[in-house]
Amino acid sequence: MKIKHYMAMCLSLVLVACNDDNPSSSQSSALNNDLIQAIEQVSDGEGLDAFILPASDDFGSIPQDPNNTLTAEKVVLGQMLYHETALATEGVSDREGTWSCASCHHAAAGFKAGVPQGIAEGGEGFGSAGEGRTFATGFDGEASDPALKPDIQPVTSPAVLNVAYQDVMLWNGQFGNTVDGIVNSNLAANTLATEGTPKAHNNRQLSGLEIQAIAGTGVHRLSTTNDSILQTNSQYQALFDAAYPSGSNDVLEDAGKAIAAFERTIFANQAPFQKWLKGDAMAMSDQEKRGALLFFGEAGCVACHTSPALSSKIDATENEIFFAIGFSDFDPNDLQVSGVVDDATSRGRGGFTGNAIDDYKFKVPQLYNLADTSIFGHGASFRSIKDVVKYKNTAVSQKPLPEGKLDSLFQPLNLDEKEIDDMVAFLTTALHDDDLKRYVPASTPSGQCSPVNDAISRSDLGC
Repeated sequence: MKIKHYMAMCLSLVLVACNDDNPSSSQSSALNNDLIQAIEQVSDGEGLDAFILPASDDFGSIPQDPNNTLTAEKVVLGQMLYHETALATEGVSDREGTWSCASCHHAAAGFKAGVPQGIAEGGEGFGSAGEGRTFATGFDGEASDPALKPDIQPVTSPAVLNVAYQDVMLWNGQFGNTVDGIVNSNLAANTLATEGTPKAHNNRQLSGLEIQAIAGTGVHRLSTTNDSILQTNSQYQALFDAAYPSGSNDVLEDAGKAIAAFERTIFANQAPFQKWLKGDAMAMSDQEKRGALLFFGEAGCVACHTSPALSSKIDATENEIFFAIGFSDFDPNDLQVSGVVDDATSRGRGGFTGNAIDDYKFKVPQLYNLADTSIFGHGASFRSIKDVVKYKNTAVSQKPLPEGKLDSLFQPLNLDEKEIDDMVAFLTTALHDDDLKRYVPASTPSGQCSPVNDAISRSDLGC
């Protein structure tokens, strides 16, 4: 643990212990000490620092692709492109300019979508945190008319929050192919970079976040080339020139790199647990601390949810990123879901790699700002944090899986009701950063509404 964090924590502990009017002060001090020890035991010698998220402008401390070094200019460009609805010009309908990257990964929902199945083109409305987005009239995932096919995915939208700590992207990890990468490096070229699919961008040999941003422009019917607003708007031209002063030989890639650069700076680093890690012993309630003690101790959650993002560590192996814990796929009877879940999607990692040993494994998600939505799991099969904790407590698969497919770590936690409530408190409030709107620009160069721009959404958002 860095000296400044240790000294700050000691001072906070002294202040708590000296508060004679607080009968629980000694208990609170003991909780702090116990939690520090529990975290140190699972930190590989780093102490509390092993779980501290960096400041968003501390580029030297942020994990990044060496072929996409972070600069302030690149991050600003990426922030604008990420929220820019005017890039939406490659759709199948007459709803041009109504969606953006942020449509399905926005700050109000913890950088996820506010509905089970995120809707870019073909959606309308927003509500207060994306929960009001619905399919526009006629749009359906199974529509026979191509002009009524919405841009939707057969899984929930993963959070972009704290995503710098993930080497490969999507629930099945299909994006990511750095030169010295660990995950995906053993896959055949026709699997990793299948021609005619978005996976072909893996040939660029970049990290998953960069590949996802580049491939995503095509997948989600956006354009950063061919006289898009990036080429025709003077403000964007100036932002691009500042981000790439030596010029660009590949605008699509460089625009994607800028978006990824911005995404790498989105951290929940003002959450109470982060403040506690940095020395404020009173940033969390005693209940939250008891929940954290379970998380890092008896319950063993940290075995899968580790590193500052509580997802997977940098340079993690495949077995440390993907787990089969029996979450169900989308419910076809859910009125908020359209289309079908095919076999490859249902098999998760195995549906991508083709290896049976990977079947039904999905990437471990980060755990900050879960409380911003009621959507949990790749198939939105849980609607509350407590339901997820109770599921893991009993460890009974929600989805029928073949014998031997469940991960060996998926075992009953045997927590009692009070311990479940403590764990829920830690996950709900201690890991909640209540000011993610700081990552949203006041406006974009187009002046259009963001993160969505149809008439109903503009009314919801007041723009």
